[in-house]
Amino acid sequence: MEKIILPENYDYVSAFLTFRCNLNCSFCVNNSSSDSFQRNIYKEISGEEWVNVLNKIESPKNIPISFVGGEPSLHRDFIYILNNLDSKLGIDLVTNLWWSDDKVDEFIDKVSPDRINNHSPFPSIRVSYHPEEMKEGEKLIKNTKKLKDAGFDIGVECIMYPSPSQLESLEKMAIKCRADNIKFRPKSFIGIYKGKDDMGRFFSISHGDYSKYPKSAFSKKTYECMCKTSNLYISPSADVYRCQRDLLLMENPIGNISNPEFQLENIFRKCKNYGQCHPCDVKVKTNSKQELGTTLVEIKQIKGAK
Repeated sequence: MEKIILPENYDYVSAFLTFRCNLNCSFCVNNSSSDSFQRNIYKEISGEEWVNVLNKIESPKNIPISFVGGEPSLHRDFIYILNNLDSKLGIDLVTNLWWSDDKVDEFIDKVSPDRINNHSPFPSIRVSYHPEEMKEGEKLIKNTKKLKDAGFDIGVECIMYPSPSQLESLEKMAIKCRADNIKFRPKSFIGIYKGKDDMGRFFSISHGDYSKYPKSAFSKKTYECMCKTSNLYISPSADVYRCQRDLLLMENPIGNISNPEFQLENIFRKCKNYGQCHPCDVKVKTNSKQELGTTLVEIKQIKGAK
């Protein structure tokens, strides 16, 4: 089986096991660049197929496989995938942990805490708190504490969506996590927030630092450019995409990782969608080592945008 060597500039491997989710939040990062995203139309490959394609990956920098979604645990072979991944590959799991007691117990019984290790400064299991759906989050705290007590490296995150109710819930969750000695990290909201000011007037404002590539996101116009990624995006069907926008809209795949001849190329590719970039790709953020000042894509030769 021919190996797939990650280019030196790659910092992430994102394996989207499924885009299905057991929550229905009114705001979601997957909707932040297009209203056309539909989470239930993606074909999903089997666990055996996932293991075969992921085990072909070799990472010079020991980059973990980040299992994301949707809610990755909804994949029918979720635990099989975790347990059959090559032991040389680290695992990073992003989950809402909105699981039943039986599902939590099965995870603890069948998955070793030593297997979930992302070799990074932040927790290997990152639990996303969504107060709109989870309310006070008591179930979330219970599940997180149960995994923590079982030896898993785990922490809770919450998006600082700028509504008063969200920010109040975030503060309460931070206090609860501190009381149970659970790691807690607030995360910046990226996207456009619409609301009313104190005078009842409607407004909208974009959140996130996109200064490296102005007008790359949320623009009504699009422009041509050349773009290169530092993230391996793998869709539920094993298609590989050059950016998160294309992934979510299933446009312009560069290949399928299950193809025996597929190899990654560290090259710039022509794009006609500068202006519709997904904010996750162009926001100035930290890399996998928590170093600030990077973006997931590198863009040049932008035609027309000022």
